[in-house]
Amino acid sequence: MEWKRWKDKAAPLPREGRQGEFIGKSPWGVELALGRWHVWMAGLLLLAAGAFFLLEKFKGDEQSGDQVHMYGWYAAGYVLLTLAGVALCLVEFRIPHKWRRAFGWGMLALAPMGTFVAVDLINSTRILSFPLRKAFANYLCYLMVFACLYALCRRVWVTVFLGGAAFLTFGIANYFVVQFRGQPILPWDISSVGTAMAVSGGYEYTPTQQMALAVMAFICVTVFSAKVGPQGRGTGTRRFRMAERLCAVCMSIGLFFLLFPANILAGMGISVWAWNQKVSSELTGIVAGFFANVQFVMVEKPEGYSPEAVAALGEQVRGQGAPAPLGRPQGLPTIVAIMNESMTDFSQVGELGFQPDNLPFIHSLQSSGQMVWGTAYSSVYGGNTCNSEYEFLTGNTTAFLPVSSKPYQQYIDHEQQGLPSILKSYGYRCLAVHPGKRSAWQRDEAYPYLGFDEFKDASQFDVPRRYEHGLTSDRSCYDQVVYEYENRGEEPLFLFNVTIQNHGGYEDEDFETTVQVEGSPGKYPQAEQYLSLTKKSDTALKYLLDYFAGQEDPVVVLFFGDHWPNLEPGFVDSLLGTDSDAMDIETMMRKYEVPFFIWANYPLDGEEIEGVSLNYLSGLLLRAAGLEGTVYTEFLEGMRQSLPVVTAVGIIDKDGKVYKNGDATPYDKLLNDYAMLQYNHAFEDEGRQEKWFAR
Repeated sequence: MEWKRWKDKAAPLPREGRQGEFIGKSPWGVELALGRWHVWMAGLLLLAAGAFFLLEKFKGDEQSGDQVHMYGWYAAGYVLLTLAGVALCLVEFRIPHKWRRAFGWGMLALAPMGTFVAVDLINSTRILSFPLRKAFANYLCYLMVFACLYALCRRVWVTVFLGGAAFLTFGIANYFVVQFRGQPILPWDISSVGTAMAVSGGYEYTPTQQMALAVMAFICVTVFSAKVGPQGRGTGTRRFRMAERLCAVCMSIGLFFLLFPANILAGMGISVWAWNQKVSSELTGIVAGFFANVQFVMVEKPEGYSPEAVAALGEQVRGQGAPAPLGRPQGLPTIVAIMNESMTDFSQVGELGFQPDNLPFIHSLQSSGQMVWGTAYSSVYGGNTCNSEYEFLTGNTTAFLPVSSKPYQQYIDHEQQGLPSILKSYGYRCLAVHPGKRSAWQRDEAYPYLGFDEFKDASQFDVPRRYEHGLTSDRSCYDQVVYEYENRGEEPLFLFNVTIQNHGGYEDEDFETTVQVEGSPGKYPQAEQYLSLTKKSDTALKYLLDYFAGQEDPVVVLFFGDHWPNLEPGFVDSLLGTDSDAMDIETMMRKYEVPFFIWANYPLDGEEIEGVSLNYLSGLLLRAAGLEGTVYTEFLEGMRQSLPVVTAVGIIDKDGKVYKNGDATPYDKLLNDYAMLQYNHAFEDEGRQEKWFAR
């Protein structure tokens, strides 16, 4: 009897055999339901809620004042929501069908708003100060998805459950991504889920009170919608059911066209700050900010673009002549390029000191004056290593690509000329080495298109691998580099090594911290763990260069960092002397500074370069190796004299003036020429001017 009653709630419940009495004699009523199914559901909910609550660290004894007060409010709210969920499992509502239908429509209208509030509270956006139009813009984004789900299932509680679960999962994932990477989830990150999972083990995942309350409220709302909404898939006439589905489909499709092709989000105050996506999402709302970035999916042709215009531009560049070499080795040198994970030199960025010096060897090289060195600028912060690789290997810049693009996943689906293909024209064997999974960032698919002959991942190392905070050490990487050098054969070797040792997170309790922040020892444990890791990187680098210094055959080494690590906000604020969420573009650009140098075991024209973006480094490396490049690399080297830094965040000219990417500059003609060459290089099919990009 109980099971039949659960399945067919639309029918009036018979008086015989009921578990409890209805309140009142009207068609409306509430009945206590103690059937096996109801008790099981209530018990599971109570057990899960209790277990989750006990897993949280109770900090009331350690805290004082308002913090204890706030924890008390959280505990009270959590308990009340749990009891409400249990109570809902143990009751049935007697409601006329027409009112159930009205309640169902009401739930469908309110669920998107409730989910919006929950997701944004989890992510601590500025939702309480949102103007009405901005809140409504977010609501429409959620409503589009809920309407689509209802069109598919036409069940209120299923729609509430699926929609709420999907958005809460997204919101919680976004919270942790911001904590670990410093940037929110963006549309192109969806294709990188596999890579993210591969490197996620080093982080600590601690649920917040907002998450706990949001999940418990979601469970209550789902159960309530199942109890008071229309019961059964067959409620209403066939024509009515079709009309409901049609309305939901039309609403979802209509909202899709309004949000994307028509881009009504911009008119409702939802705009993207490409140079600071974290603050942008806080000001716009998490989901609206995510959807607003979809408009950047397509790569637009630069102004005045045509294959004929690129051909004329190439002829103009070719007449300028090749730049002078920086080194003159005897024969073709072995070329090693090392992109070191999360490597930056904080001592060159801010006023904080570190004890002891975490990069003593690199600093000694810089003071020797016998190499090319300086400050490079990355286009990414806290992650997205593949973009730094792409800019270095191709000479292209992500400044001309959609915001937060991932070229390896999105655009490298055909052969593209770059540094490996240039070196192969000299007879080089091109080898990539990375001690991670070969599928990470889809390197296994991208590298062959970029001209690499071979790619060795962690499973193919020929030397023993040692680990630092659970990741392959730089020393092990360099042991593999030495192995490849000693077994290189007759062909000259180009080896591109991407390290992984310094990847976040920096919360390994078993790791020994050896470097501290002067004046604040122990205050920034993540920063000090990171600094201690880079000290090990510095020692490993000394081992490698000492080895090559003893070789008779010519060797040239390029070393650079891919991006900053994502550390405690307080540390970054102290380092930069300002609030990270309110900094101007000049200060923001400092968060993208990474060290670079070019060293050789033969004489180089020593030079300090104050600023250079990663897209120019391959041209400098060719000059240090005494090799000529292509018309494209010649164009880039000429452009570097006027615009030494071009990144997805900002542009710095030869006089040090900083511009946000996308703002008008006195160099717009030069930038457009660059954009035309890059578009032809990366996206043109029949009209590609191969002769400008190959030797």
